[in-house]
Parts: sequence; structure tokens; C-alpha cells
Amino acid sequence: MARRVWTTDDFQRWLSASGLSAPQLAAVLDVSERTAKRLRSGEVGVKDAMTARAQEWLGQSRTTTGRDAELLDSYAAQADWADLCAAFPNAHITGMQSAIARGWTSANSHGFRQLSQPERMPQPPKWQDFDLEWIHGVDLPWGVEVREDTDGRPYRVASAERTLLELAINESMFGIDDVEECYRGAFADGGTRPDVVLLRMKARERGEKPADQVYYYLRHFI
Repeated sequence: MARRVWTTDDFQRWLSASGLSAPQLAAVLDVSERTAKRLRSGEVGVKDAMTARAQEWLGQSRTTTGRDAELLDSYAAQADWADLCAAFPNAHITGMQSAIARGWTSANSHGFRQLSQPERMPQPPKWQDFDLEWIHGVDLPWGVEVREDTDGRPYRVASAERTLLELAINESMFGIDDVEECYRGAFADGGTRPDVVLLRMKARERGEKPADQVYYYLRHFI
């Protein structure tokens, strides 16, 4: 992302789109949690150093690039992910929804949407005409892409690596065969391969069982 000074409105738009809680915002901007809360409420002004860190974080979050990014942003617009993210401002889209949008699987969402967010937030079973499936939200905001769809609306989606991690850990929700198809699709020729080193590191951070689950699905690709 180009380095430039954001206006207060620019910063507030980013803040709204990012889905960061006050502690996460404090870590990203390198400020106290109290300052983060006051920034959110507009009680204090935004400094150039803060906007620079926000821009850097935003740029680093967008790990899907090239043709893959075009397909992802196009799917997001068709599926109204921006509206879904606006309805749940601390959540991101993940699981089979992310895998479908990335072209990894022939599975159909069948009226479901998978979301992840901190557990303390409301987790209703439905939104509009969709049944919602909630995935345990940890490690936030690692691996959450803050993007804009092809209509210019902000949305949040798990990165390729986080999608694969959350699919493996929640295999009982999706089924082993569907998760295996997603892994095959993720590592198929023609697209950008997910970072295996990062994926395995994050799986180990979750514990021995997640590490074993991810290794099982990665066994043919490492």
C-alpha cells in the first residue's frame, strides 16, 4: 500500500473495516489499550505514525494476490460478504466459504456461512436466509485479510493458510473428504501455493492435535 497520510475519515473507515478489538488495535498501532478505545470513540486525534502503522498492517493482511485475489473479491461481491461482515464487525469469513471462493472445492455452501470471531461476541444461528456456523475464534487477528470486493465494499476473510488450518481443526463440521478436496485444490498447479511453513507453525501453536490434523492433510504436499 502506498505510504501517505490518511485523514481522520480514512482512518475511521479502516478501523471500521478491520474488525479489530481494542486490544488488537492497541497492538497494531503500538499504543495503550486506553488510547485505542479513545481513538475508536473519536476522543483523541489520529497521528501520522498511527496511520502509517495501520496502512502497513492493512497491506500485510492482504496475502491473496494476482488472479486469486480477483476471483476472491469477485466472489465476495456476489455473495454479499460485505453485508455479512458489517453485521458482525469482529468476525471474519472462513471455513468452506473461503475455500469455495478460492476455487479449491466443488462443495456447495447450501445456505450456510462459516464465521469466526471472539467467543464473547453474539453468535446467532441465522442471518437473513443463511444458517450460521461459528468457528472458535483464536489467534486474532493473524491470518485475517481485510479486503474490498469488486464493488469497493470492505470485507474480512481468512487467509489461505488460516482457511486450511480452520478446515483441518474443524473437520467434523465439514467432513474429511471435503477437507481433503480443499487441500488438493489449494496445492493444485496454477495458483499460488499456501505457505506450508507458516501453516504448520500456526498449527503447532494450537497444540499437538491441531498439528497432527494439519500434517495429515498436508502429507502429500510436503
